[in-house]
Amino acid sequence: MKPFPTGSHARVPQGRMPKQPHRRGRSMGWMGYFLSFLAGAVLTSGGYIYLAREKSLPPEDFSKKVFLVNQIVQSQLYEIGIPKKNILRHSSSLKKEGGLAWEQSLLEIQVLPSLSFSLIEGNFRRSLSALGKPVSIQSSQVSESLHLEVKVLDRVTHQLTFVPSVPPTLKTALRPKIAIVIDDLGEENKISQELLRWDLPLTFSILPFTPHAKTIALEAHQQGREIILHLPMEPHGYPKIRPGEGALLYEMDEERLLRQLSKDIDAIPYVKGVSNHMGSRLMEDPAKMRIILSELKRRELFFLDSRTTPQTVGLQTARSLGLRMMERTLFLDHSPGEDDIKQKLEHLIQLSLSTGKAIGIGHPHPSTIKCLKEMVPKMQEKGIDIVPLSSVIE
Repeated sequence: MKPFPTGSHARVPQGRMPKQPHRRGRSMGWMGYFLSFLAGAVLTSGGYIYLAREKSLPPEDFSKKVFLVNQIVQSQLYEIGIPKKNILRHSSSLKKEGGLAWEQSLLEIQVLPSLSFSLIEGNFRRSLSALGKPVSIQSSQVSESLHLEVKVLDRVTHQLTFVPSVPPTLKTALRPKIAIVIDDLGEENKISQELLRWDLPLTFSILPFTPHAKTIALEAHQQGREIILHLPMEPHGYPKIRPGEGALLYEMDEERLLRQLSKDIDAIPYVKGVSNHMGSRLMEDPAKMRIILSELKRRELFFLDSRTTPQTVGLQTARSLGLRMMERTLFLDHSPGEDDIKQKLEHLIQLSLSTGKAIGIGHPHPSTIKCLKEMVPKMQEKGIDIVPLSSVIE
């Protein structure tokens, strides 16, 4: 038999194929299938582990999330200016599932037609998104009402229903009123001097023991402006967050509270009333507030609750004492952007037209002053009177 030729011209006889290369190709194919299967299994199991983590939290972490959700809900109601009297129903019930326990809250809230449902929903979505994927929110609108359902790990924690209120019919002879209060005056003098030049009955809210406090109060009184004491009070987070000199503190007993309050009132001449500066902790304590507000009544001063906490007891305590007081309607410049301030002023206008009066609190910021210059004439064109704070205090 002749040997097979070798070299580049070697040929494989017909009907015969090399076996070794074929076996290698087959084994490489099976290896690829095996690796693909293994990778898929790893990814799938990893996905299940990820989803399992998303769907479960230790009970203590779950409780923290529910607590934070509740804080955000209360904060949002406060931010959009909803008073307690507009919460028509608030009930809660204990829920248990899968080793977890939580309070489920049900609220029905009345809002003015000027407050759009899209704005309410957008604010809640933005705030709750900061808590991450375990927290979700669903919305629906039925019969001119907005329903929001908030969940933590698919457990419903809050059901909120917003319904429009029917504004009271205003007498044709009664013009709506807006009181504009400028807080935190006394630290600087430039913007204060500009405000004094305005032919507008703004209310000057002055901090005690600040460099220009007495000067501003004297000049404001000479020009017929209304002056109130912006009373520093202890906030949550004290002493890291400091309300300033002359603050009323939670640790003070009745004698020390009254002594400090007297010093603060005497520091600002010609005051007709008082508002709280900060004070989120003190404003939540009925016993402390009763001491403070009783003294204001004795001195025939009114009180403006700045509503620095949703849990304020200012209004109910004042009513029990027969003290003249009101709650602010809106903070105008919680966000310093001009577009946001103008939006708040537009909202203030609508609230005034709907209810007959409203109170807006601003601060001595250039953006606030600029927006007021532009928007006050629009208020007056709509038949709204800008008045001193005492004109809307009940």
